[in-house]
Amino acid sequence: MNRRIVRLTGLLAAGALALAVVGPVAAATPAKLTAVVATDNTGAPAAGQAGIRVLHASPDAPAVDVYLDGAAAPAISNLAFGEMAPALATGGYIALPAGDHAVKVCATGSTTVCPIDVPKLTLVDGKKYTIAATNVLASITPQVIEDTATQAETTAQVRVYHFSADTPAVDLLTTTGTKLAGPLSYPDASGYLTPAASTLDVKVCAAPADTLCPLGPLSLTVANGTTYSVFAIGSLAAALPAASAPPTDLVGTTDQAPTSSTPILLLVIAAAAFVGGLSLVTSRARR
Repeated sequence: MNRRIVRLTGLLAAGALALAVVGPVAAATPAKLTAVVATDNTGAPAAGQAGIRVLHASPDAPAVDVYLDGAAAPAISNLAFGEMAPALATGGYIALPAGDHAVKVCATGSTTVCPIDVPKLTLVDGKKYTIAATNVLASITPQVIEDTATQAETTAQVRVYHFSADTPAVDLLTTTGTKLAGPLSYPDASGYLTPAASTLDVKVCAAPADTLCPLGPLSLTVANGTTYSVFAIGSLAAALPAASAPPTDLVGTTDQAPTSSTPILLLVIAAAAFVGGLSLVTSRARR
């Protein structure tokens, strides 16, 4: 599987990341494990520029503003959990000059309560990046992953990002048992899967045994010439039912009910419900 995953330490000058929690930030009840889906723009940035998109994937963090290069006004305002800027449906990226940039993520309305402060993030000419705030607020961590998809005319392209910090590794399989991707661990992304336009039933199972599959089957569909990103976000612990309660909020069936100690993930959920039925099918990883 061809992974083009860029760690923050590889993008910052001298490999330095300043991650500071400044002042009290009120944490919310962690959001349940879920997934959000973006339709990606695969065009290259203009000469001398790079592209970024920012995802709020911290399950208990409040809405945030994102400041670039010390500007007094935020470049992105009031970004809530599960939201991306530019918006998921647009597939766009924010164009910035290639080079070093300062990125600060602050609680909405504050310029001092800033749980993420990256003084020097290096963006390469012609590259595009997904930047995500992940993990719970007390341990909030930025992730930077290079997006490398180019236009595919004869197939779709699908990439899955594992941004749920308390969720273990999983595999993505067809309901007949064919493995499509995995094992995928936090905070990695899969390669670009390149299925032809089709519909397929898939399920998500705990790796490596693939015997516990709390999600599926899901009937998923993609279109040729279109690239999709699926972001698994939220908290697995928040999604687990109490030990004495049946799992009423899981899709599909399984022979074993999950407990708080069971290594499971619901990785590609909500895709079928995204924008009136946008859903995914995956087949092989792009080499």
